[in-house]
This record gives sequence, C-alpha cells and structure tokens, in this order.
Amino acid sequence: MATVNHFLDTRKTDNGFGIIKLRVTHNREQKDYSTKLKIPTTLYDKIKKQGSEIDGRVKDLDLINYHNLLYGTKNNNTIYSDGFIVRAKSIIKKLGNNFNFDTFKHELDNYGKDIILVDERTDILKALIRKSDNLKSRGQITHGTNFGLVAKSFSRFVEYLQNVDPFRLKPKKNFILRFEHIDSDFLNDWSLWMKKYGKSSQKKDGLATPASETTIGIYSRTLKIIFNDAIASKIIDKEIYPFGKNEFIPPAGKNIKKALSKSDIDSIKIYQSENGTLEQRSLDLWLFSYFGNGMNFTDILHLKWSNISDNKKVIVFQRQKTKGNPTIISIKINERMWDIINRWGNERKDIDSYIFPMLNDKLSIIERKAIVHQTVKLTNKYMNKIGEKMGIKSDLNTYHARHSFATQMMRNNAPLQMIKEKLGHKRLSTTESYLGSFEEEAENEYIDKL
Repeated sequence: MATVNHFLDTRKTDNGFGIIKLRVTHNREQKDYSTKLKIPTTLYDKIKKQGSEIDGRVKDLDLINYHNLLYGTKNNNTIYSDGFIVRAKSIIKKLGNNFNFDTFKHELDNYGKDIILVDERTDILKALIRKSDNLKSRGQITHGTNFGLVAKSFSRFVEYLQNVDPFRLKPKKNFILRFEHIDSDFLNDWSLWMKKYGKSSQKKDGLATPASETTIGIYSRTLKIIFNDAIASKIIDKEIYPFGKNEFIPPAGKNIKKALSKSDIDSIKIYQSENGTLEQRSLDLWLFSYFGNGMNFTDILHLKWSNISDNKKVIVFQRQKTKGNPTIISIKINERMWDIINRWGNERKDIDSYIFPMLNDKLSIIERKAIVHQTVKLTNKYMNKIGEKMGIKSDLNTYHARHSFATQMMRNNAPLQMIKEKLGHKRLSTTESYLGSFEEEAENEYIDKL
C-alpha cells in the first residue's frame, strides 16, 4: 500500500517561505505533488509540531487555517471539510492494489470538483447507436445494423485496451469513448486487433476470430459517416478528423468477382426443376432477379401488383434501400418473368397485395427483414446445389444474379450510365465495382491481338 507525507519545498520561494508538497511512496518509488500552499517556514514548523490533530487551545488563526487545509477538520461548520493529506489517503485507499502514480495525480487534481457534464453528443458509441436506431426506424435495417455493429466493435476494443494497456484510456472506471479519442493511432491499433479478434464468436466457447479486410473497410467507412455528421452538426471540429492522407485509410478489401460467365447463365436458364419444389422456387426467384435488372430480394418480395403498369409490360418500383433518397427503377417484364409470377404469385391481385405472398402489411419491419433473410438463405442453398449438379465452379448466391446482370449488360456494350440507372445506383463508381471482368477466353482474345 502506498503512503503519503508532506514536506516544505523552499527552493523556488522567497527567503522564509516554502511550498507544501505531498510525497507519495509506492514500491520504494517516490513522487512529489504540489499543494500550491505557500507558507512561512516558521508557521510550517508549528504545523509539524501539532501533527495530524491540532491542540484545541491553539488560538493562532493562520496556524488553524493552514492545518485545516493540510489535514482537514472535524468541524462541519468550516469550509475545510478535508485537507490534502486526507484526500491523498482517501485516493490511495480507493485505488488499493491498482495504485499507480498517474491515476493518483488525476484523482488528486480533480478531487472535490463538480463533475462537468460533457455534451452527450460527443459520446461516439451513443452517436453510433442513435444513427443505427434512426435508420432502422426508417426501414433501412441492414444499413442501420452496421452502425450498431461498429458500436459493439469499439466497445469490445476499449475493453481489450483496458486489460492490456490500462493507462492508455483514462479513467479506467466509467470511461466514455469520445470523438477526440479516435485518432489514426487508435484506428491503426483497432484495425490490427480486428484482424485477430474482431469477429465475435457465436459459439459457446466465446472465442473471437479474425475479421476480414472487407469487414474492417465497411466498419471504417461507417465510422466516417458518423464523423462527417458530427462535423456538419458542429459537434466536433474538422481538425480531429482521423481519415485521409497521412491519417488512417480504410482498407478497400478484395473485390472478388461475382459475375457468372455467359455459358453458366445459359445453363441455368435451361435447368429443369421438379414442379412445386423449393428448388424450382429458388431457381425462379434467382432468374427473376437476373432478368429484373439484378433486383435484390428485398425489393422483389416488396413488389405489389400496383408496381406493374403500362398494360402489364413494366414494373416500376422504388428501391427499399434508398427510401430516404428515392430511386425509381423501371423494368421491362419478359415472358420468363411472367411465367415466374404466374407460378408463384399471390392469388389476390388487388393493387395493395404483394406479388409474391411471403410478406403482408401486418408484419413489422423486423419480421419482414427476417422473412427476406430466410428466403435468401433458402435460395442460396438450392441454387448452390444446382450449381454443383451442373458443374458450375462459381457460387450461385442471390448476389451473383445482380452482378451477373450488370456484367452481361457491359458485355453487350451497354453504356455505363444505362447500367447505373438499371441498378439504381447513385454513383458511377458503385456501378464500376459491380462489373466483373470478361471471361478468360475474351481476355485471351484481346491479348492475342496485341
């Protein structure tokens, strides 16, 4: 246990005066802390003679006041409820086996001060949760979930730091992660931690597993949104922005090719499934996505009969993902798509009914999300089995239908702007990331012409 005493430092004061300092000893190491109390040496000598308890017969007011400042007083009517020695001993007792000089100094400097309530908006974990809840309430479940996942990631990282480097984040108890804590060094260390422990285990053993570069990139870009929002709202100064040149650069991840070759797509088109089976439904929904501008499954399952117009020739719909910033897409309905609608469509065909019967208006947003997720999961399962039967090496997940549509458009020399509009993207750069490379044969053909 650390101990504390006091002494008079006369080195930098006028003759006959000194500054009372505390001397704390811990594990044979000593450190001095100033009380900033300047006092005549004669008066200090009298205080030392009194010890921790002042004689009640003493009438010297200066002696009483300085003694109270140093040792405190038992008289509740005085302003000196406790003194520097009492404070130091109280802090030492509080820290116990966790005592260290840095924490002691922090506690001593802030002893007795009223807690200043910092603007809650600077709490970055709360900012992430608020953003998550806001997006989810607007139906943007996946986007909103990402902000919640980033909050959990940083919460776990802070816990990790407090265990391996307890002096880095202060105070250890009731620490609040704020925007100013997150600089490029913090993010680089977090990125390294993510590569080792970033993925929280769902197994009973509770052991964390490495997160991919792609996940780190997604989380980083999600965090950038929070910083940009805070700067725009003037909650923080742009000078503490931790991203960009000479700062932290989010990893891009690997852009794995997800588009299928034309021959694989042609094989899928002619594959025959047994009528009425989940395999047939999975194949049909996958092809509906492919023919339907690469429409994702959330949009497919949210289609209503009112979305079909122009004498049943066109589907016009608004992407669920961009409800806050509407993106209207028009799709020409081909014969194969009508076959799929007739086979799996809702028997009710009034304008307020869903084309496919998986969803209904009585379901909550969360329930709809779960049904879409389960439909995608089943479709992926059966489509990958179809791929195995046909000897297709690539996965046949629903995402591949969307990427394959975009890439086939490119192979057919469609303008990039047209592909962007068909996919419902806001930026051309997003569309470019969707476009896979040409088949190896086509690439070789170009090379042979060199």
